[in-house]
Amino acid sequence: MRIDTSKPHPARVYDWLLGGKDNYPVDQRVGAALPEQSRRSAARNREFMHRAAAWLAARGVDQFLDIARARLDFDRPVALSLIALMHFLPDPEDPYALTRTLLSALPSGSYLVLS
Repeated sequence: MRIDTSKPHPARVYDWLLGGKDNYPVDQRVGAALPEQSRRSAARNREFMHRAAAWLAARGVDQFLDIARARLDFDRPVALSLIALMHFLPDPEDPYALTRTLLSALPSGSYLVLS
C-alpha cells in the first residue's frame, strides 16, 4: 500500500505532536498550525495510554486489541484500545454502535480503554 504524502494523516500529525519521526512535511505543517495545547494534549493522552496499559497488565491482561484480532486468543480477556480515535468518527457513522459491535466480540472479563 502506498502512503499518500500529499495529504496530512491524523496518526502522522499525532506522531509529530509527540516528537516522532514517522511523519511528512504535510503532517508537520498541520501540527505546527495547531494550538500549542495540542502538543500537551497529545502527551497527556500518551501518558494515559501507558498508565491504562500498566494498570491492565497488573491485573493479568496480556492481550491488547488495537484492531489485531487474528493474533489474539479469544478464550482469554482482551483489552480493546480506542485511544485518540473515536473523535475521528462523525455521528452518521454511529460511533456508539461501532463500539458496541467491537465490545460484543470480546470475551468475558475484557476491558475497553477509551480516550
